[in-house]
Formats: sequence, structure tokens, C-alpha cells
Amino acid sequence: MKRQEKMLHGNRNGKKDGVAIFTSGKKDFKTKTVTRDKEGHYIMIKGTIQQGDITLVNIYASNIGATKYIKQLLTEIKGEIDSNTIIVMYFNTPLTPMDRSSK
Repeated sequence: MKRQEKMLHGNRNGKKDGVAIFTSGKKDFKTKTVTRDKEGHYIMIKGTIQQGDITLVNIYASNIGATKYIKQLLTEIKGEIDSNTIIVMYFNTPLTPMDRSSK
């Protein structure tokens, strides 16, 4: 049986911008639950890989209000986070003055 890569979107239809999580077909990842917000700013996937539980979380935070949004979201999902959780975030924040340049 050939294993296939999977892509799970933060938004429901996958046709607009939002976060996504790709899983490799080389590992036997089995999805149990998928939780996401309406805007596609985060997705949380609970599953198993090699007989072990794992939770994958991908969060997008715009540079306006990012700190407040991340704090609120992490507070909401704190009961879902454990030592087998991987959290990835995209802050969309310039790191240097050159990053802010429009030229």
C-alpha cells in the first residue's frame, strides 16, 4: 500500500490564505482530530505516529495584535498541549529596518 502525503488547511475549503500542515507519506501518521478557526489563522491536528500520540499546531499571527492573539489562543488550547506537542508560528513581523523597506 502506497502512503501519500496529506495537507490539512487552517481554512475549511483550502482556497484562500491560511495556515496548513503537511504530513509526509514516508511516516505512518494517522489523524485523530483537526481543530481550526474560521479565519484560517490556526490549525491543531492530533494524531499518532509510530504508535505514539502527537499534536501539531500551526499558528499565524499578523503583526497587528500578535501578542494578544497568541496569548489568547494558547490559553484556550492549553489543555490540549503536552510534551508531545509541536507548535510552529508565523509572526509576519519585520526583524530588521531593511525588512520594513518598501523598496
